[in-house]
Amino acid sequence: MLWSWEFAFEILPTLGKGLLVTLQVTFAATAIFLLLGLVLAIIQRSCPKWITVPLGHVTEFIRRTPLLIQLYFMFFVLPEFDIFLSPMTAGILGMGIHYSTYSAMIYGAGIDNVDRGQWDAATSLNYSRWHVWI
Repeated sequence: MLWSWEFAFEILPTLGKGLLVTLQVTFAATAIFLLLGLVLAIIQRSCPKWITVPLGHVTEFIRRTPLLIQLYFMFFVLPEFDIFLSPMTAGILGMGIHYSTYSAMIYGAGIDNVDRGQWDAATSLNYSRWHVWI
């Protein structure tokens, strides 16, 4: 027999614990990549070139490197430099940082598509730089 209901019900609590861990990592990494992606997008559009060019290279490097290699690096290589992360922390940070580079591009596309007249209107109304971005 290929299927056993007894075994399925026996491992159900273990699968439930795995689902809980998956949801925790998903929601925590989502919070990180949404916030960090917005910060990256704003920095790339409002800071001088000596900041944005290296930041662009770093984000491209992160985006072009497979996530699994980044997670491996965070969990197995960083301890060689006395930086120890728990598996959960490494997973959350790795996924958050990796996907923040993608969300920065999405936010950036939205920012770039704001009409130039809107930026000029905010400037002509003497809004501070903070209020213009808000």
